[in-house]
Amino acid sequence: MNPRTALITGGAQGIGARAAHTLAEKGWRVLLADLHEGAAKDLAGELNHIAPTYAPHLGFGVDVADETSVEGLFASVAQETASLDGLVNCAGNILRQPAEELDIAQWRRLLDIHLTGSMLMAKTGFTLLKASHGSIVNIASVGSSFGLPGRSAYSTAKTGMLGLTRTLAVEWGKHGIRVNAVAPGYVNTEMVRSGLRNGTLSEASLLGRTPLGRLAEPSEIASVIAFLLSPDASFIHGEVVKVDGGLTIDGTFD
Repeated sequence: MNPRTALITGGAQGIGARAAHTLAEKGWRVLLADLHEGAAKDLAGELNHIAPTYAPHLGFGVDVADETSVEGLFASVAQETASLDGLVNCAGNILRQPAEELDIAQWRRLLDIHLTGSMLMAKTGFTLLKASHGSIVNIASVGSSFGLPGRSAYSTAKTGMLGLTRTLAVEWGKHGIRVNAVAPGYVNTEMVRSGLRNGTLSEASLLGRTPLGRLAEPSEIASVIAFLLSPDASFIHGEVVKVDGGLTIDGTFD
């Protein structure tokens, strides 16, 4: 029996890359799609070495914000597999500007990557997902629950991800396609580390606000993604799973 196949956007770095490792180690065939095609291919090669499967893990280039690019990706994917068991929408970027100074072109680009990109991937992959009763995991954020000063575009996109997840779940459940989201807190990735370096984020304040008192590791987010894609989560649908160390439930005012 062939193992399940997952397609991960933003798969060459951060949470996407860690999810690729986790799924490959669990026996999935992983297809990596990233704006940086070379990095996606390099990681696929690494996975082929450490976790080979019946068919090779592969890397592809894609701009998820561009409909033609997404269609080209799925044309290539369809040559490799007749069905898709998992789609993980990890592609993302960050924009840090006060709202009154916001560059609207950059705002549009961020929303196109996070929100429109996730919709394009789901819409274009619908036929392959339907063929295997596949599962989608979108990446939300603690920014889906509260405002993030200086990151209005990011918080808006991640809040929109909740509506996308829930609506696709309602529409596509009848096709056997499950749709859920993971809402990470602050994770030890380059996106968070860049905020710590430039002063947008205060590590002392961030960790002090998080009941577990530390950053998440990418592997901890990847494990939840893998669970949601698995048969163990077969009746979890339309949910947003917070993986934030308790950040969004802490009402301390000290």
